[in-house]
Amino acid sequence: MLVMAIYQAKKENPLHGKIIDFLRNNPKGLTMTQIVRGTMFSRKAIEKHLEMLILENEIYMKQFGVTKVYYPNHRIQHFDFERLDYNNRTIWFDVLENEFGKYLLIQKNKKVGNEWVHENSITLPLEQTEKFLKIITKILHSNRMKSLINSKVEEKLKEIK
Repeated sequence: MLVMAIYQAKKENPLHGKIIDFLRNNPKGLTMTQIVRGTMFSRKAIEKHLEMLILENEIYMKQFGVTKVYYPNHRIQHFDFERLDYNNRTIWFDVLENEFGKYLLIQKNKKVGNEWVHENSITLPLEQTEKFLKIITKILHSNRMKSLINSKVEEKLKEIK
């Protein structure tokens, strides 16, 4: 009996994954009929698995009158990250995705004692990162920035002498 239950669970997991992926590709929500048409599984199988996925907190459902709309859970998917450490701080650069799309999260944390404390952060839609990078590059190469850097270098040189 236990072997049969394990086999059944393995068999159901691919269907769970397909339903979740289908909903993630449609974050504005889908009705039962749309899910059945999009996945090509039977209505009965989809109905059963939607109930299980709701109980497992993988998806959620909102009812509008008689219409039930299913949504992917608001979990954030983590794709990539980099970090920059300086002084007593760390800046994290994370590429994430939620129901609103992919974005870049830049987060600055400071170490206070044995704990990290969030100082500030910015989120940027991934499609805007090229513009953001161009603006940063423009600022870094501006005459004003060059003079600031040169004055800092001169101050350091005076300290050494």
